[in-house]
Amino acid sequence: MPQSVDLSVKSSTPPARQNPGAACEECRRRKVRCDRQQPSCGLCLSSGVPCQVTTPRPPRGPKRGYLKALQARIATLEGSLLQQQQQQQQQQQQQQQQQQQHNDNTDTITIAPEDTTIEGLTFNDHPPLTWDFPITTDDGSTLHDLCQGTAPGTTSGTSSLDGGSVHASTSPIQGFQTPSDGVGFADAMLDRKMSGISDGLDGINISNLMQADLDQLYFDRVHSFAPVLHQRRYSSWTRSIAKTEAQSCLRYAMWTLAASVSAHYQNIGDSLYSYTRRALESLDSKCIGLGITEMEQVQAWLLLAIHEFMCVDFSRGWVSAGRAFRLIQLNWLQYSDGPDVRLPQTDWVDAEQKRRTFWLAYCLDRFISVRNNSPITFSEQNPLNQNTIRLPAPEIDFQNEQPTLTGFLSEAITARDAIVTSTFTECIVVATVIGRALSHRQQSTVDNIYLNESRDFWERHEWINGILTQRMDVFSLNYPIAAQEADPMLLFISMMWRTTVLYMYQLMKSVLHLTDEKRSFLAECTIQSTTAAKEIVGLTNKLSQMNSFKVHPLTPIPLSLCAEFFVSYHELGDTYSKQLQDITEAMRGLMNFSNLGSGLGAYAR
Repeated sequence: MPQSVDLSVKSSTPPARQNPGAACEECRRRKVRCDRQQPSCGLCLSSGVPCQVTTPRPPRGPKRGYLKALQARIATLEGSLLQQQQQQQQQQQQQQQQQQQHNDNTDTITIAPEDTTIEGLTFNDHPPLTWDFPITTDDGSTLHDLCQGTAPGTTSGTSSLDGGSVHASTSPIQGFQTPSDGVGFADAMLDRKMSGISDGLDGINISNLMQADLDQLYFDRVHSFAPVLHQRRYSSWTRSIAKTEAQSCLRYAMWTLAASVSAHYQNIGDSLYSYTRRALESLDSKCIGLGITEMEQVQAWLLLAIHEFMCVDFSRGWVSAGRAFRLIQLNWLQYSDGPDVRLPQTDWVDAEQKRRTFWLAYCLDRFISVRNNSPITFSEQNPLNQNTIRLPAPEIDFQNEQPTLTGFLSEAITARDAIVTSTFTECIVVATVIGRALSHRQQSTVDNIYLNESRDFWERHEWINGILTQRMDVFSLNYPIAAQEADPMLLFISMMWRTTVLYMYQLMKSVLHLTDEKRSFLAECTIQSTTAAKEIVGLTNKLSQMNSFKVHPLTPIPLSLCAEFFVSYHELGDTYSKQLQDITEAMRGLMNFSNLGSGLGAYAR
């Protein structure tokens, strides 16, 4: 008799793709996959940082029915705008006549509607700008002709309103909760003047939603390499009607820089830049004779200088940066902590913002000076730079308003333990070391003029080279190569470390009298510099995998120094031509987003 066969199949649960739970804050910050191990994930365990997991998180996406309601409102608004188009044209003509009559009796600057310069920004002659995504209504119609501007050819990335209109109305849609101080270029705070310049620009309207989008673009794409602003403090004073002129200039400078890293807002970037520069120059003229300069004025000049390096002209950016440097020197006590500082301060966040403002100027001073071989403004020989201003606090503590007592620069440079610091602090350290290399080169030039012995040169050179090797090892321990390649700020710092190695090698090769006892040291440095150059090429290849708008704006500096190294010392290897080609192609790719590479050509040594 045949035996019965059991055809039942045991149910089995397929293995989960990853461990349950949320990713830790460190992995989210580095944008890497978290293995969700407890009590510490693998990355935090290897990096030696606390593994913190924030369980409660706000739900994603809009509420149910929100999109349909929004589509209905937009459709209604579209119909209203189309019906009122003729009425608006008539009203504009009437307003122009009234404005002309008003300007005849007042000292307000006249901005002609038909002019397309900063004196009259209308953009009325360009084709309509379409949205990245279709918004259809129940009858099949689409949202169009709501705004006018120059349609860019590419999208900008993660911004929700990156295709905003320069003609969007400042009136909020019914049902939206928007700030009450919506800064429209046409109608915001007309009663205030900035040396004859109103707080808004006639002819361009920036809605509250566009303001929020530009702010978010700044903190998403700019704040990582210029972390000087406290986001909640900024949001607080922007909602205040009683903003100072310096704060208004800072906000426009932020929007200018945010527009330069957004494809859809680049059509108003030049207008924002021209207005911001005029406002800052007007503010400077009003500060003559005053003993104190507001911090926001310095921050605005620094951000404007970065924009000019990227999009305008190297020389103009260097002059604007110099203005910020001098304003800091004129108000040195505002940025100084002192060696006996205590945590209970009147306003720790405000003091931290001033520290970060100084250190941003400090880094910008050294990175640009090493490219064009100019004297450093914030000299390290001044003991006040190292002993009275503490290093910036970690970004999380800064944004969460958690007072943190940090050390001084001299302590960070001489530290031998692999303590994880913030990326901003790492940037300050590498700027300090390459600044020492620059001062070493300039001092050796003076020694050669006066025919001094080269003993001091080799003592300085070996001292700086020892610090360079030690700090590079600490940086590699704190940040693995995978983390460096994923974070634009860490990638830039890594390239600058290796660029410093090339810079030191070029300086050593320039010595005329190379003694026999230094031949072995030269051979060791040759191997070190060749390895550093190859690693820069490897890091350069990772740039193409990043969002171009998130690449550090000063990245052309290490690339240009590396290219100069390959051209000058091609005898070090047979593969230099291929590596030089990779560097050149990377610099050409960055020229689509930054003019800094072409501006540095005039300063090649």
